[in-house]
Amino acid sequence: MKVIVENKKFNFVLVQYSPETLNLSHALNAYALEDFGCDGIEEFSLEEARVDEILGERAYSGGDIPESLIDEIQDATNKQESTTYKYFFYQNEFEDNASGFVFFLKENYPELPLFTAQKNFEDWNAEWKKFYTPIIVSSRLEIIPEWLRETRQESTAEKVYIYPGMGFGTGTHETTFLCLSLFDKIKDQLTIGLDCLDFGCGSGILGIAALKTMQMPVLFCDIDKSALDNCVQNLVLNFEGENLEGSKLVIRDRFTVGKRYNLVFANILENVLLLEMETILSSLEKKGFLIVSGLLNHQVDNIVSKYQSLKKVEVMSKNDWSAILFQRE
Repeated sequence: MKVIVENKKFNFVLVQYSPETLNLSHALNAYALEDFGCDGIEEFSLEEARVDEILGERAYSGGDIPESLIDEIQDATNKQESTTYKYFFYQNEFEDNASGFVFFLKENYPELPLFTAQKNFEDWNAEWKKFYTPIIVSSRLEIIPEWLRETRQESTAEKVYIYPGMGFGTGTHETTFLCLSLFDKIKDQLTIGLDCLDFGCGSGILGIAALKTMQMPVLFCDIDKSALDNCVQNLVLNFEGENLEGSKLVIRDRFTVGKRYNLVFANILENVLLLEMETILSSLEKKGFLIVSGLLNHQVDNIVSKYQSLKKVEVMSKNDWSAILFQRE
């Protein structure tokens, strides 16, 4: 399944969050998707001083900037002092949707730096290919962008192929990498063929890793239909022609706790982990593992205290981000 795009252009809006304003991102992501017809969201990190250096006075203007500067911004993703979300609009009344979102942000969140631009849609694939390379999780697991699938043939690691789509993870962000690393650590403790829940699945990369390496039937769940479309696309990349009986996709509104899972991924933000805590806990089987991420380092203790009914097995961190491995005893 692929998202059908009829327009020849797409709009995007960059919103830059500091550590102090990052807690606003989940609410604004929900507004973008539910109220303004956003078709996808990409997260990447920027060093705030570097953005100011690139853009000068334009950094806080909220106006259009040249496409060449957008490329420079995305090249400056080496540090974690700020986090930027890129909101894509490319279907239906995409120009009006993007303009409405920009107006909403300026009226209600004037403290957030934002940039907006329009590009030709044929530039999309070339843009993605500039920023993604194979991700070596371990000697046993690698994440390979689909256009580079021939580059790691000599490796004996299990390979998960991924097509990013507009705004969903490829393993490059710390939170996804940390989830994959914790999963790789516990693989030998998991039983082949038992059930997995990828809660907030995005591109499906975590569930696909469990399905591909441990033959675990996976329930992929997300609030965003575009994420589920991208997830289907990645399932086809990895399992075309194969019978994936037992695995399915569900939009969050239709997800109910009807069974328990031996492995649950929840790579979502802290406030969502708190909001959805009852659902997540009710979905975890006895002796099952829960891997949560989307957390800044200082948020770990709060999540550990709130999820105190589970045993904290390990906390893994990279730069400003952390993931936690829990187990139900």
